[in-house]
Amino acid sequence: MKCLICTSSFVEIASWRKLLLIKSPQLVCEKCLNKFEKVEEQDWEKEWKGTKFEGALDSLTSIYSYNDWMKQVYQQYKFQLDVELANVFRTDFRPLRKKKEKIVPIPLHPDMLLERTFSQVDELLHAANVPFIHVLSKTLNQSQIGKSKKERVSSELIFTVTEDVQKQDILLIDDLYTTGATLHHAAYVLKKAGANSVNALTLIRA
Repeated sequence: MKCLICTSSFVEIASWRKLLLIKSPQLVCEKCLNKFEKVEEQDWEKEWKGTKFEGALDSLTSIYSYNDWMKQVYQQYKFQLDVELANVFRTDFRPLRKKKEKIVPIPLHPDMLLERTFSQVDELLHAANVPFIHVLSKTLNQSQIGKSKKERVSSELIFTVTEDVQKQDILLIDDLYTTGATLHHAAYVLKKAGANSVNALTLIRA
């Protein structure tokens, strides 16, 4: 087999689970897999205490840290448009199939979607065969990265709610957590629209 990341050939280790088709074929070589690092728990709430966004997001879980290797893979996936790399992380997202919450990906602004040709968050969920629904629309095509805390808190809300979320439990999915502004803005408008709870899962934590 050829590794999806480095393209080198590798031999997958046989197992009864694979022979019985219980486990999906390995898509990445062990050398590449071992370079990913699981994220360490961090205090994500403190920057939002005392702001209107405090309590909007009920919990946050991230899977991998943004080490040099992940930066390289992420750049290849998101900016070099290597959509197939979404399959590398399908086992990380498959447990979402058992979630009772409504799975809601963070959307791209329509202009950005046209430019990139695909939604990186949607593709992560498609690769894992996780059902999801879009209930948010992004109204501003701008990044929160580089803004001060004051600017992030006072900036115009960047999402609107497009579907009924009254009394529903929402699990937001995003690819990268950096400042936290995107997820907090999304959680805030969902809570204002009547959502019962809003939790979040991201592939990467910077």
